[in-house]
Amino acid sequence: MLKSKESHRYFSEIFPEAMFDHESRERKAKTIVAVLSDFLRSDFQSLSVLDIGASTGIIANYLSKYFGKVIGIDIDKSGIEYARNNFIKENLVFQMGDSMHLDFPQNMFDAVICAQVYEHVPNANRLMQEIHRVLKQGGVCYFAAGNRLNIKEPHYNLPFLSVVPRQLAHIYLKIAGKGEFYQEKHLSYLGLIK
Repeated sequence: MLKSKESHRYFSEIFPEAMFDHESRERKAKTIVAVLSDFLRSDFQSLSVLDIGASTGIIANYLSKYFGKVIGIDIDKSGIEYARNNFIKENLVFQMGDSMHLDFPQNMFDAVICAQVYEHVPNANRLMQEIHRVLKQGGVCYFAAGNRLNIKEPHYNLPFLSVVPRQLAHIYLKIAGKGEFYQEKHLSYLGLIK
């Protein structure tokens, strides 16, 4: 997910307070289950789910209580190692994986979770193509995303960070003492629906 000077660090290492917060991650997972239940309207135990950007695995672990098979993928090696060591179930798998080149056949999953991931990949369109490819006919993608036009950027809590030109965003992040490189690529609502 991260590039440039922070490429050696994973999301779970840069934002551990968020990625290891069981309470908030499980709250998000409850929302995902509630939304999917409205769309899928079937016995979850027969359904398979892919959680893209699973990181520490807290959300995927929660989903595994409801779904027959849950696979969590991420390029966050530290996060995936934590998930593998802490959430061991027969219907739950964690693996390293690139969301823009999913190592799964077409039409494999009943649901794909893509929550707050698109802004971290180099090519959001490629990510969406891969999600579409691995979803079964009639499957559903739970897609949660930030908007570029938010006043406060959600990762660094800095006003207008996602709106300023990229080179200024790097400088702004450094001056604020919150990092060296702003790699997130938020889109506006119109950019997301294209």
